[in-house]
Amino acid sequence: MNLFFKTPKLTLKRLVSLAMLIALAFIVGKFSIPVIPQQLVISLTFIVNTIIGMIGGPIWGFISLGILDVVDTLSSSSAGNFIIWWTLMEAIQGFFYGLFFYGKPLSRSSKKDWLHVTIATVVIMLIGTFILTPLLIQIYFGVPFWAQYLAGRWLKIFEIPLRIIITMLVIPRLQKIPELRKLANL
Repeated sequence: MNLFFKTPKLTLKRLVSLAMLIALAFIVGKFSIPVIPQQLVISLTFIVNTIIGMIGGPIWGFISLGILDVVDTLSSSSAGNFIIWWTLMEAIQGFFYGLFFYGKPLSRSSKKDWLHVTIATVVIMLIGTFILTPLLIQIYFGVPFWAQYLAGRWLKIFEIPLRIIITMLVIPRLQKIPELRKLANL
């Protein structure tokens, strides 16, 4: 499997860092801003998810975001509605965060890095926000795919440039921290 992508060794430092980031993502996820209730919600959790992927790589990003979703679901009032497919979707996004950001130094002045973050953001949002989430809502709640887009899911397109800009403002600065550079294999 290491032929296709890099997987870091799970050291104690990496494990503790991922656990702290899972806790941070859990807390940051509670501070989301609903623009259109139940359709368009803005949250900065994607930054923490990016850091998880940057430190954990694809495999540990997959596991970390899967754990985060289980903890988030079980600690909410809808714990009885746990559906494993939502967790798998979050884990898949964690895989892609790791695939795109592990071992990848970013610079605000590099056009290639802006393109890299743009592709990463579009792929991650395409899979999670525009394909899997509407599909699962259709399967489990009976809301047709097209009705979700008609009701406002298409507005998530405006979140893409926002995520790209925030990622390129925050991540290159964080990558200058020596301990983070070691963990992220930069």
